[in-house]
Amino acid sequence: MKRNEKTKPELGLASHIRHRLDEMLNEPQWSKGGRLPPEAELAEQVGVSRPTLRKALAELRESGRVVAVRGSGNFVQPVAALTLPEPHRKDLSVRTVFDMKRCIHFRTVVECAAAEEAARQRNADAIGKIKDALEEMRELTPGESVFERDFAFHLAVADASINPYFGFVLETIREQIRLTIEFTRELGGRPADVPDARTIDEHQAIVDAIEIGNADAAGRAMGAHMERALYRLLGE
Repeated sequence: MKRNEKTKPELGLASHIRHRLDEMLNEPQWSKGGRLPPEAELAEQVGVSRPTLRKALAELRESGRVVAVRGSGNFVQPVAALTLPEPHRKDLSVRTVFDMKRCIHFRTVVECAAAEEAARQRNADAIGKIKDALEEMRELTPGESVFERDFAFHLAVADASINPYFGFVLETIREQIRLTIEFTRELGGRPADVPDARTIDEHQAIVDAIEIGNADAAGRAMGAHMERALYRLLGE
């Protein structure tokens, strides 16, 4: 009985902290997701012990609001991902290299189709935005994130399809894409703020095909880009 009396208040406190964290994660800066501070730092911020914080984080993971990645910490799911039914949210967690491989395979299907459609549409304003995104990646300065510029390019291609579902899908799996890219760069010993020249060349090939309205070439260029992403991850 004494044991139960001790456990109930602890569980109640964990739920209270979970709600406090929920409120924090509803602030605008977390709308696109991101890595939570280390447990010790976060526990100090909210004024609880680490065991209590872990229980609160477990509740957030169960709800799909937070995803734990072994060796990397806890990551907030972007708002777009939370619009999906909960069973699907859980399936989107990236925890292993196999999950990352599946993410790249999925992106290949979606983004090749988006690139092809962008070439068919051949919208001048949209193509201009793709070029701007590529130029911003070329001009990346130390301390800036390669991922953010890379994702902006792929999102611009998706938007150029003039089909909002392509962009929505990418926004939905933004965090999974980020984890995959950052893990792959770390695996290859490449800093997070230095763009890869070959990646930029691959992006340029995609732009060129879209600009001339060659849907087949655009799809192939995007497919080759994704194939190389898979090679960097698995060496296959």
